[in-house]
Amino acid sequence: MVRQGTYRVVYDCDGDDELEKAFEFMNLAILQAYMSVNVNTAFNVGSVIVIDDVVSSTGYSRELEGNKHSTECALEKLDNIRMARGAVLYTTLEPCSYRLSGKKSCAQRIIECGFQKVFFGVKEPDTFSRCEGVSVLVSAGIDVVCMKMLEEACLEPNRSLLNRDYL
Repeated sequence: MVRQGTYRVVYDCDGDDELEKAFEFMNLAILQAYMSVNVNTAFNVGSVIVIDDVVSSTGYSRELEGNKHSTECALEKLDNIRMARGAVLYTTLEPCSYRLSGKKSCAQRIIECGFQKVFFGVKEPDTFSRCEGVSVLVSAGIDVVCMKMLEEACLEPNRSLLNRDYL
């Protein structure tokens, strides 16, 4: 039986070393999101894969050909996909649980690769689909942390897609 993962929302780092590191890696993910080319049909997301406290790969939306999400790009850029087992993912937006294109969701990729933990900055708005990434990951035994204090910074690269009231 798979252990249930945990989900928590944090509003500040409170001197917690893990959260302080996460804050830095999340800021790198935000910078990645800004590298995405704006389109009217998808969010600009950044992702960072960290292994043993070292950045092993980064990615941003549509960085690689084929309408690829940021997590998918970061995974493809790893020297070996098996490196992701036990790694930590930092991403600006909740990992998708469904792709309109029919491709494998980011949540499914995260589970298959064996990530131990995922940090993200904001739940995915319902603009394009109803996302249940957190639930899918937690059910698969992955610990998930929402860095609520970075919500606005994670949404900012998507300002043109979102109702100003959301920001």
